[in-house]
Amino acid sequence: MRSARIVFWLISMLIFAPIVVLNAKAIWRRWKDKQVKSAYVRLALTIIACVIIAVFLLSLYRFTLGYQLPLVMERTIDIFTQRIEGDIDMATYRQMLLDAGLVDVGFRPIPDEDLKEAGFVKGEKYSVAISEQAYDNDGDTAIMYARHEGGGRTIYTAVRFKFYDNKWKALEHWVVSQEEVEKMSGIRFLEIKS
Repeated sequence: MRSARIVFWLISMLIFAPIVVLNAKAIWRRWKDKQVKSAYVRLALTIIACVIIAVFLLSLYRFTLGYQLPLVMERTIDIFTQRIEGDIDMATYRQMLLDAGLVDVGFRPIPDEDLKEAGFVKGEKYSVAISEQAYDNDGDTAIMYARHEGGGRTIYTAVRFKFYDNKWKALEHWVVSQEEVEKMSGIRFLEIKS
């Protein structure tokens, strides 16, 4: 997600810098030539254009955060990490996911018992990596994997997502079984939190 933010900041700078610089020069020339009314009109049009472009870029950024599955997975796992590190409880976890628009109303999180059984220790810090790609399940759903490392243990979880109205939303989250882990040897992971 940090990468997406950086990309959108760079795009914004590349768009706004020429608009602001070129119009500032034109406004300054008109101001020096005593064309005050024309300078104010140009200033107003420049501000309006910048606001319209900013609104467009913000809406494109929000669209990208919901449309790109790795970004949705990163945000989902970030909130999950807060839960396993003891920062939030189950009710707050579910509400944060719903408020962020990351989950379907019927989302099934990992039960606390399964977390303990898998080896998660509440309050321990974990480094987290997510799979580089999504794995198609049946057309409109996809699965992504997360690797949690902490306390000398490596635990894998998976999240099933469904595509609704140009957004991915999580349906369920589970701990990956040992048999599934053995099948995952070819999966490459990208670190999102160290």
